Amino acid sequence: MRLLHSANTFNALDRYHRDWHKYTPVFSPQPAMTPQTFASSAFTRTILNHAQRSGLCQEQLLQRAGICLSLLEGQGLRVPTHLVERLLGECERLGAGAMFGCELVNGMATTSLQGLNILLDSAATLRASLACFTEFLPRVTNGVLAQLEEVDGQARLHLRGAHQLPHFFGLDAATLSLVRNISRRLGRAPGEVFAGVALAPQQAAGEWLRGVGIEVRPGSHPCLSLPLASLDEPLIGANPFLHQSILRHWQAEAAQHSRSDSLEMARHWLTAGDQPIERIAERLGYRQPSNFIRAFRKQFGITPKQFRLGL
Repeated sequence: MRLLHSANTFNALDRYHRDWHKYTPVFSPQPAMTPQTFASSAFTRTILNHAQRSGLCQEQLLQRAGICLSLLEGQGLRVPTHLVERLLGECERLGAGAMFGCELVNGMATTSLQGLNILLDSAATLRASLACFTEFLPRVTNGVLAQLEEVDGQARLHLRGAHQLPHFFGLDAATLSLVRNISRRLGRAPGEVFAGVALAPQQAAGEWLRGVGIEVRPGSHPCLSLPLASLDEPLIGANPFLHQSILRHWQAEAAQHSRSDSLEMARHWLTAGDQPIERIAERLGYRQPSNFIRAFRKQFGITPKQFRLGL
């Protein structure tokens, strides 16, 4: 199945996103708004493509998960996390086996990480590579939080859910992808790199991990443990020039998305209450309200005052 949508569907969605404030009820001012978590459209397509290879119907999965086709076109689009979780749950309900998540790994490595693997491969050391991973993972998904901890002579890479533990299919895919890629970057077998891996309940990756010589233990979330000295080992694909070039690109994109997200938050505050524009600018980190007004006008084509008057 080709992931295409009709012109009518696209136009309806486009009108909704353009005029979203018209459908937003007015609430009393809130101090903050929890940002919506998401996964990349590329990862969602990877799930669907693997489901189709496993004999599941893409159309049925999309319908039952409530995912619109327009969310899956192009690179860099975001799919709300709860819809991706529902998609994985529907895969399970429609007959996907326990190893479904483990089998997603190849697709993730080639399509889902949106060039992040090139940045991680070209870093000088594993420490630098993992620093980039924890910094830029939120550009691919902010539904999973990655944290590198150094304790008791070990480096531990934790994967936790932003709000709740993700579906075990997704956790298996993430765990095995990290184990394989970190080992590949160091040029060593997984059993030589990792001291152990903790898995969350229901995860099915234990069989593969034990098969390559890695000790597996139960945990509340996936956690990869390796000797602390491994962090300073050079990577076999280190390329300083390439790494710096890609790093600048990722940093620029991250800054652009951060600014865009903050302006979306401003639009919410302008809609939901009567806070002064100067106060909104201050809360978003602008030292001068005029800078906020210029950024808002550049993003949306009108000033904050005009936006508020048009509600």
